[in-house]
Amino acid sequence: MSSLLKNIAQLQILLAEMELEVGIRDIGAIEKSVLSSVADLAGDARLVSTKEILEHPLNDFYSRPSLFRALKNLESLGQIAKGGEKRGLYTLVGVGE
Repeated sequence: MSSLLKNIAQLQILLAEMELEVGIRDIGAIEKSVLSSVADLAGDARLVSTKEILEHPLNDFYSRPSLFRALKNLESLGQIAKGGEKRGLYTLVGVGE
C-alpha cells in the first residue's frame, strides 16, 4: 500500500510541474478537470460540444451548474473559446504545448 501511495505522490508532483509549465497551476480543480476533458476530446483543433464535456469521465463528480461555471471561468481566462456556428461548442486556445 505504501508503495502505491508513493507512486501516487510522484505522479502528483509530476502533474503539478506540468501544470506550472502550461500556466494552469493556480486554477481550481474543476477548471483543470474541464480543461483536461476539452483537451482529451479536442484532437486536432476539433470543436468540443458541451454535451461531450458534461459526459466526460473526468467530470463525473461535478454538478451541471458547476461545470457551466467552470466553462465560463476558463473562457474568461482565455484557456478556451466558443467556436463554430452552433451554440455550445468550445476549442482550446490558451494552453501551451
